[in-house]
Amino acid sequence: MADPVTWMAIAAVAGTAMSAMGQIQAGQSQSEWSNYNAQIAERDAQNTRNLAAFDAEQKRKETQSLIGRQRALYGMSGVTMEGSPLLLMEETAAEGELDARMIEWSGSNKSERYMSEAQLSRMKGSQAKTAGYIGAGSTLLTGGAQAYGAYKG
Repeated sequence: MADPVTWMAIAAVAGTAMSAMGQIQAGQSQSEWSNYNAQIAERDAQNTRNLAAFDAEQKRKETQSLIGRQRALYGMSGVTMEGSPLLLMEETAAEGELDARMIEWSGSNKSERYMSEAQLSRMKGSQAKTAGYIGAGSTLLTGGAQAYGAYKG
């Protein structure tokens, strides 16, 4: 049967190993969560782009409908499609297109923020995994030195 000092050294080594494994698992878990968050951010980016494209197309259709109503009202009133009426319809078309492009730009800008968030999340996950391994290595070295000191002391 081993003496108490040997048992203490064995217990210290076992505790150190368990602590190191815990650090590795914590780092891997954080990395997995970060990757999951990155996937959600990428999905949000795609959804934002899709929604902006849809909204911009709806704005263009709305503008064309408005121009059609203007043309019909001018026609019913007997006004010719030249001069001020034509300029107003051209201005309506230009303003509608500007609005549609602003919708697209806003969606693109928001989408890029989501993509940056995804990239940052992946970086954090990678760092967490690395920190887990470094922490585990440090724990093993420190625990091993302490166990050796206790066994020799």
